Amino acid sequence: MSSRRGGWPAVAVALLLAATGCSAGSGPAALAQPSPRASIPAPDPRKTALAETAKSLPAVLAAQGPVACSWNDDGWRATAYDDAFRTAVASFSSVTLAPLLTEIAAKAGGEEAVVRSLCGEEGDPGVSPVSPDGRRIAVQVDFPSSGDPTHVGWLDLGTGTFVDLTDRSNKKGYVKETFSDKYPGFAPDGSFWFLRDSQQYFSADPNGRLTPRKVSLACFTNSNDDTFYRVVGSVAVMCPGTVHPSGRFAADPSRVAVGMNLMQGAELDILANTVDRYEDAPLQLPFGMEIVVRDGGLRHCDPLAWINATDLLCAGGSNDFYTARINPRLARNDVEYVQHTEVKVKNEIAPATESSIISVALSRDRRSLIIAAGENNDSAKLYRAGLSSPSAPEEIGPIPAESREHFTLLNNYQPPVRADGTSP
Repeated sequence: MSSRRGGWPAVAVALLLAATGCSAGSGPAALAQPSPRASIPAPDPRKTALAETAKSLPAVLAAQGPVACSWNDDGWRATAYDDAFRTAVASFSSVTLAPLLTEIAAKAGGEEAVVRSLCGEEGDPGVSPVSPDGRRIAVQVDFPSSGDPTHVGWLDLGTGTFVDLTDRSNKKGYVKETFSDKYPGFAPDGSFWFLRDSQQYFSADPNGRLTPRKVSLACFTNSNDDTFYRVVGSVAVMCPGTVHPSGRFAADPSRVAVGMNLMQGAELDILANTVDRYEDAPLQLPFGMEIVVRDGGLRHCDPLAWINATDLLCAGGSNDFYTARINPRLARNDVEYVQHTEVKVKNEIAPATESSIISVALSRDRRSLIIAAGENNDSAKLYRAGLSSPSAPEEIGPIPAESREHFTLLNNYQPPVRADGTSP
């Protein structure tokens, strides 16, 4: 009996050992089990976008050569070239920001978050979409319905944080108040500016504290759709490119009557004539001294930029370019009726041409004019004309292939004007 009671456990153990031996195999090789391959984490698109933007964007902004912008359905691209326009030295695409902008729009409840091109629509961005130190980017959040309020704020490239200034201003609760803000950008001093409710400009310091600002009546129109503006001192100014280095006045394109002739010239508008809001503008804007150019006969002048304190760069009526000498003392704040004066041509920069002018820009050192001319972007050529020692424009070469789609040049027309009226 004792043998039967002890026999069942022994058999069970034997069977268990046999089964284990069969399943495990035999030999050292059978004992070694391969370890699972360590998984590689997928890159974080948000961090990748921040790192690429923080690297590429400052490189484009710091480049000394010309900068060209192009657009396609995905967004804009800014490419900086060497002085000869042969080699791209830095490039940045708004597509890089897509993961961050998608996140910003979603958190704000909007349809799309957008960043304006470094070149603006026609080569002049007005207020910059990037802060002077390259650490923040101005963002506008649009909503599905055109009647919904738009939000503005900045994206901090160091932290990836979006500061929604509109949301901070909106009042929630029993008594609600919402604002519609748009056209955000940075002034030369690093302050953040925007237009609120299509009426009044505000600036924000890095902590988000808002200050109401005035708008100059220089270059002013009552139509504020697609508003262009730049910041001079503490005032929003509508004049593209033609604010005088003193910061006192601007050359506003104007049709000037000279006897029986009506010529394209300029009006010297004082920037100090301001209002708080668009709706406060008077029906009769202040008069400025009107300027026409006479070179034998009257000559068309579409003012582009001040080369220095006395020389105004003009685009003529036949795709020609020249500088006119203007005494800054002609700009006065006491003009009580329409007056005009005639000034003379100083230097011929580029002669008349039948070619279409696609885009023009001053070089970064403001010593030459770069001209893109031709029938279309694919066949257009780039030329360089000297501003200090004028001569025939020198051909640089074709527009680079990677920048031909909706090509425009960062025009560098307007150097930053400090609050004390001096350019850095």
